[in-house]
Amino acid sequence: MFISYRARPYVCGAIGKWDARTAERLLSASPRGLDEVHRSPLAALWSTGEPENWSAGPNSGHLWWPAAGGPPQPHSWQDAAERRLAAGLAVERGAAVLHTDALGLNDLYVRRLGDALYFSARIDPLVRLDDAPLHVDWSAWANLLVMTTPVGDETPFREIRHLEGGTAWRSDDRGLRLERFEPAWYAAEPDEPPAPEEMVDLIADRIPHRSGPVAIGLSGGWDSRLLAALAAGRPGTQLEAWTTSTDDGLDLDITCARTVAATLGVPHHVVRPGPESWLEEHRTVWRRIQYQSLHHGWAMPYARAAHRLRAPLIDGCLGDGLLRTRDDHPRASRAASHEQARTITWQALTTHFPHHPEVWAPKVGDTLAELSLTAFHRVMRPAEGHHAMPVLARLLTRYRGIYAAPNWMLGPEAEVWLPFADPDVVTAALRVPLAAREDHAYYRAMLGYGAPHVAWLPSTNDPGDRPEPGPQRKTSPAALAALAQSIADCDEVRALLGPRLLAALSDSELRARQAKWSGPLYVLQWASMLADWRTQYGSRLTWESIP
Repeated sequence: MFISYRARPYVCGAIGKWDARTAERLLSASPRGLDEVHRSPLAALWSTGEPENWSAGPNSGHLWWPAAGGPPQPHSWQDAAERRLAAGLAVERGAAVLHTDALGLNDLYVRRLGDALYFSARIDPLVRLDDAPLHVDWSAWANLLVMTTPVGDETPFREIRHLEGGTAWRSDDRGLRLERFEPAWYAAEPDEPPAPEEMVDLIADRIPHRSGPVAIGLSGGWDSRLLAALAAGRPGTQLEAWTTSTDDGLDLDITCARTVAATLGVPHHVVRPGPESWLEEHRTVWRRIQYQSLHHGWAMPYARAAHRLRAPLIDGCLGDGLLRTRDDHPRASRAASHEQARTITWQALTTHFPHHPEVWAPKVGDTLAELSLTAFHRVMRPAEGHHAMPVLARLLTRYRGIYAAPNWMLGPEAEVWLPFADPDVVTAALRVPLAAREDHAYYRAMLGYGAPHVAWLPSTNDPGDRPEPGPQRKTSPAALAALAQSIADCDEVRALLGPRLLAALSDSELRARQAKWSGPLYVLQWASMLADWRTQYGSRLTWESIP
């Protein structure tokens, strides 16, 4: 698998009492083309491109992969994390600080060896720092199935951690320690919520003004049509829309997007994956996103089209999570306790998870659910009592996996603009009361103001019965056979499954019946991903049973 770091750099390095020989192993396992950006006894940083610099008095720093663009220049690592939603390395008097963004969307992975912390934008180089055995993080794998992505600091490996939003590692004369800060949006109260028109104007202001070609990923939903309408009317902007099949068997995205593009007078391109594209691409996708999500198996042909663009691509990531209404909002608001509110939201996020005993070996399903819920409570406690806790829950958990699309599918090759992923937009959205969102009233008012010509056109957000889905590439006989074979070849993974799915491994008709239901299909995909990861890293793993 090859990734070209054209639009965003690959970075790696170390803080603390780092060792030159270990750093050399890190560099050897990293992509080519690295330049040394910083070297001192407390820290080292290498990058394939020139990170942004900032300075404020005696402090200075480098930042990379900002989701929010433009000035003002940060004056601290907390400012870079919150105002630019960037990861970075700060150098202070007698200290070095490695930080991620305030939402934890950027992938920054760390591994501690002794008094040093080594970091990388990719997991694999950290695996290769030494030859010591590594261990399975079963909470991460539970959440990959139950939440569709690991949460908090989890990765598939216990020894390798993902920096959580609003956290940083500091190295100074007191050693290495983890620090946290609370971004401003935690203080967002619903007493002065923005009007829908104000929210639209704020989002429009976060779409850069550029003359010439600009692309937009146009789905059948509301986020992308709002952004398309806002960008289409700008003088000098030559907007074109790109849509692909999300492999749901309906292709409503293509149908709805075609009507929106025609109404806006925007050229429309459709990427139609081949009939066995899921089979051909899914392992590439899993490895590209570092086994961090069950999403995006359909997206590789679309991503390759985006990589060939010579124009920035506008993406609506985060809009849906920030502004749409969810069924759990009123129930969580009325909950008797914070723990009950969190549990309600967790249940709403995990409806695809099958508890049926025949799907699992004894106690496995219950254990996975328990591991996931425990991790969810841990990650969400800092938001305890927040009036928009269910919205924050999606940003801090589910969107880590969804954000893999702009992070690792579209990027780092393509320049991606993310207007919803702006700290002012996040703060404003969290000031909107949950009650004001009921029946999508707030978002519909936004669409009526910002995209009046396309606001009421059919969308994938519309309620009502859906037609019976047609064939899906991820459930073709060949794709299901490949999933089954990979599981059958891995004794440790096969041991997790119950009689129904074990029988499906060798029975094509039973496989086809199971794949008609999202729960068993998720389990087959998850088990195949786990088997692929086990094969990829088997020589380094000490395999332990689920606790």
